[in-house]
Amino acid sequence: MPPLVPQLPVHPPERIFAAGFAASGLTQLTRAFPGGVATIDVSNIEETDFRALQPGSQDVFILDGDSFQEERTRWLQGRLAQVSALPTLVRVSRNDAVGLHRFLRLGFDETYWTVKELPLAVARASARRAAAHAEMGLHPTASGGGVAGRFEGLFPNLYDWIYVINVAEDGAFTFETVNPPLGAGSGFLNPDFCGRRPEDCLSKVSGPLLCSHFAAALAAGRPLQFEEEHSVDGRPRSFRTTLTPIRNKWGRLHRIAAISRDITALKEAQAALWASEERLNLALEGTQQSLWDWDLTSGAVFRSPRWFSMLDREPAEVGPTLLAGLEQIHPDDRAQAEGAMNAHLEGRQARFQAEYRLQTRMGDWIWVFDAGKVVAWDAEGQPSRVAGMCTDITERRRAEESLRALVGGVVHEIRNPVYGIFINLDALEATFGEEPRYRPFVFALRESAERIASLMNDLKDYGEPRTLNPEPCHVLSLLQESARACEGLVAERASALRLDIEESQLVLPMNARRMHQVFRNLFENALQHSPMGKEVFVAGRREQVEGHEWGVFTVEDQGPGFAPDAMSRAFEPFFTRRKGGTGLGLSIVKRVVEEHGGTIELANRAAGGAIITVKLPAPRHWGFLLKEAPDV
Repeated sequence: MPPLVPQLPVHPPERIFAAGFAASGLTQLTRAFPGGVATIDVSNIEETDFRALQPGSQDVFILDGDSFQEERTRWLQGRLAQVSALPTLVRVSRNDAVGLHRFLRLGFDETYWTVKELPLAVARASARRAAAHAEMGLHPTASGGGVAGRFEGLFPNLYDWIYVINVAEDGAFTFETVNPPLGAGSGFLNPDFCGRRPEDCLSKVSGPLLCSHFAAALAAGRPLQFEEEHSVDGRPRSFRTTLTPIRNKWGRLHRIAAISRDITALKEAQAALWASEERLNLALEGTQQSLWDWDLTSGAVFRSPRWFSMLDREPAEVGPTLLAGLEQIHPDDRAQAEGAMNAHLEGRQARFQAEYRLQTRMGDWIWVFDAGKVVAWDAEGQPSRVAGMCTDITERRRAEESLRALVGGVVHEIRNPVYGIFINLDALEATFGEEPRYRPFVFALRESAERIASLMNDLKDYGEPRTLNPEPCHVLSLLQESARACEGLVAERASALRLDIEESQLVLPMNARRMHQVFRNLFENALQHSPMGKEVFVAGRREQVEGHEWGVFTVEDQGPGFAPDAMSRAFEPFFTRRKGGTGLGLSIVKRVVEEHGGTIELANRAAGGAIITVKLPAPRHWGFLLKEAPDV
């Protein structure tokens, strides 16, 4: 008994779209499908007629193969594939095997010979069309409709040309569907290409070029991606294309799904960006500056080529992290650089800036000036990106060192004769005692010698290098040491120096020696400007300003206060109204305080006298790679 073969369900179509049939042929079709089946003769259908077609899910298209030329057939099949998902059939002569294969290669679903065979041929065509949709990931909607209908509202919103290339058995390529992006106009490809060969639609260069890529994708049997230029409206444009070969259920590569995107604007933007970067690099090279960009979210740091060339290093020698860069900083300078960055990240300083040494490949050290700023914040308002510039200032620092050495030499050479003057004055006083005729001269000489000695000391202090190397410092102990250094002046003025520090265990990051110099200078100025026997009051407290902690210190005296013109010039080097003063004291104080990330302000008390306020940062972190501020 022969095996049972499952019968294919046969459902009569609702409508038949017939092309190329004579009147007798249409009559046969109507008889084969009784029950009011509409037959439409579309043998002379034009482009505009396709727009009026609204096929349903149970409709079919039938072509009389004897009446259509191949070129017209290719065009018609391409247009059908674009506007509908209808099963397509062709009537061929019984003995026309060549015609049968030709129409199948063109992409028609089924052929038939007689009207009697038509119902089963329609069922086979519908089954094949459904299988092809499933294979390509396309699913007809309940209402039917073609490719354009199913994806209406989607393709116009894309940026790509999405098209399908039919691959005939003889290897010929034809456009089966073409869906341009929104606003593409005629553009690169257009729907009129359906059913036509690329060589007939595109330029003499673009057509064969695309076909060579189609052939390469078929030969590889896997997706192929490439970029190339095509002429569009007489202008070259760049496209990025992806080709994906598709096999039918028998394993033959019969279609190519393609996506092409116009990347001309992207290419032009990349070229402009490259040109801009090149100009920037040339400008930076001329100014000996380098760029860096720190992404706090990922931790990655970009450094421009100039940064590596300054150190005579290759990019691979220093990792793209912050820690890798910090490891190149001189140990004596690292804490200051970290503290400066921390002050900026916490918002206590408007920008980051620091001078420090970096080690070259040969082990030498170069000086750099580094400055940057937060340029992006995350959703919580925290810094997420910092960018800046790094400049080689080695020559400037060498010049400063030379000048400092010169000043040191001058100070040394002048100190020796000044000390000799003091010795001789002491001897003169011991010899002649308090004789009235010598006393004015000795006093004048001693005063001048003391002024010279004071000026030499201030010049030496003013020329101190700017590297601070701050460390945790117990503030009360520092202030007490500065006060003890003024005991001689306190006794001389019959005055008092009273300290009132609110937080006795306060610890701040300081260079203790430099800040000792600051407070001693402020105490001495206050004592010298106060009347004899009057008290100088020093207060210290912690304040919070705009979410940041500060150590605030005030020095108050009971003297005449600052004159209006003197207050505006008080920090100028060599400006002084005090007899015997050098005019460098407050200049040194201001520079050291600002190097610590602090501020200094001058004012007059309402009750009389001057008040000087020094604010020093009390950071939450001691360097952004270190832990919280230490406990004491």
